[in-house]
Amino acid sequence: MKRILILFGVIIFGCRSSPEVSFDSLNQAFINWYFKYHPVESTRYNIKIKNGKYSLNTKAEMDEYYADISRFLIELSQIDATKIPPDSRIDYEILYSKLEEMKFIIDEIKPWEWNPLWTLDELYDGIYILSERADIKMDDRVNAVKLRLDKIPGLLNNSKILLTAHSKSHIFYSNTRLDMLVNLLKQLPLKLNSDNITLDSIDELINKAIIALDGYKVWLNSYPEKLEEIPFPEKLRLNQNGFHYYTGGNYLAPRVYKLAMKKLRPTQDRLFHLTLPFYLKENDEPVWLDREDTLEVIKWVIEDINNNPKYKIRNDEVLSQFYESLTNIEKFCYSKSLLPRNKNKTIHLEFAQEYANSQIPAFLFDNHPKQVSTDIIYNIRPPDDDFGEYPLNKLEIDIINALHIIPGYGIQLGYSQNYPSMIRYLFPDLVTSAGWKSYALNMLIEEGYGDWEQEYHILKLKEEISIIVRAIIEIKYYSGDISRDDAIKYLIKMAFMEKDRAEILLMESDLHYFSGTTTFIGIMEMSSLLAEYKRTQGDKFELSEFHRLILKDGVVPLFELKKKVLSL
Repeated sequence: MKRILILFGVIIFGCRSSPEVSFDSLNQAFINWYFKYHPVESTRYNIKIKNGKYSLNTKAEMDEYYADISRFLIELSQIDATKIPPDSRIDYEILYSKLEEMKFIIDEIKPWEWNPLWTLDELYDGIYILSERADIKMDDRVNAVKLRLDKIPGLLNNSKILLTAHSKSHIFYSNTRLDMLVNLLKQLPLKLNSDNITLDSIDELINKAIIALDGYKVWLNSYPEKLEEIPFPEKLRLNQNGFHYYTGGNYLAPRVYKLAMKKLRPTQDRLFHLTLPFYLKENDEPVWLDREDTLEVIKWVIEDINNNPKYKIRNDEVLSQFYESLTNIEKFCYSKSLLPRNKNKTIHLEFAQEYANSQIPAFLFDNHPKQVSTDIIYNIRPPDDDFGEYPLNKLEIDIINALHIIPGYGIQLGYSQNYPSMIRYLFPDLVTSAGWKSYALNMLIEEGYGDWEQEYHILKLKEEISIIVRAIIEIKYYSGDISRDDAIKYLIKMAFMEKDRAEILLMESDLHYFSGTTTFIGIMEMSSLLAEYKRTQGDKFELSEFHRLILKDGVVPLFELKKKVLSL
């Protein structure tokens, strides 16, 4: 019987076409190469062999890296993608797009020349993951920490050599990152356990690293002023050169901008019609002179909802409220058969450390290793003190959980981790990922979560408007048509945001190009796909089946997702 199985395997392997074998080999070679040149990512994805290393930081290393990317592109282009299976073809397209994006960053963006975060984020992430990842064995953690700490002064010196220009906003962000990294290093000994000699050695390395970081901060706030100041972001010409790479290659910036502008006013009007009855309960009917009056009504109602005592929670209730919210949403989704049941990782809630590099109120940390037994750590911003009221209310917590956990990104992540392809797990399509999160929130509210309370629909529409406005300001901001201050003012006025929230979102646009635009494209495409699927299915339409088709094969590009969903 064993001989028969072996023979059957040989026959199957022999039947595979040469392009399929060539792509599988190249695909695996790229993954191995990627983890070699991105050691921090290897730690993130639980590839332990690179835990003590950092990524390239010299001109010679970058030249070698660039040459490897070029070779991969040449070898990939020589494989006939039409002769490999459909699922492999999707991975082929993902790999090709990623290689082109990597080449574009080196050719056009060149962040090491003007952005200190190119080095600082690498240093921070390399220590942070080792510090916070619960399943790294202590001996491995200690050894890797020693190796990475020892490299920090040299990497900072190399960064000084590579910087030939500066961006004022990125120096500001870099100062914040430096403070976080120093704080992280000061707390690091509490996460380690070893013999006294080893711990003393680590303490000495930490002190040297902190001295190097403090010196780098002094240098960063003085010497770069002597270098050319680049007019960020217009210097990068992102709309002309980068839009293709960051949004999937199937969209044009002017058309996206035009669609967003077309969507803004009708969506605001929908929100106005929902908010007006709330406004009239406490105010006389306003006299409309211009558009400002309509926007003022919306703003007043949103502030009133956020300040409503019945939705407030105390600081000592924060974690329990997040747990209760997740439980309620999960029960609703499964009782209404909105989602197919799937084995997902356990969600574990923790307060985020003060040195955590995230400005949003809740975020996933330990979501990268594929092992199902590993919990996902969901970090919650802690309250400022033990007493008083938390900045977020119950409705806002529901919305955040819906976006980040269920039915949003956490569910998508669970399916992606169970799908065997590593290349699509490493490089999930940003448009699909962002689109699903926003679609999932909209779907949850539209299906009646929260007993159809209008307040949920109001806050949901506010989220929709913020997505539309971000797409508008990114395209204008990246081209230099509006300044940072004007972009923030536009977010505050047109998306009904507090100033600190608007500043955080613009920072996202500074650090993660087209992050707002990809969300807008994603939600538009996901809504269009749902409508088309409903049309083709007719009476056979089931929402949970639509969701299963969206999720089952990992996070694939939307144009590939359309083919799969609509061909059934």
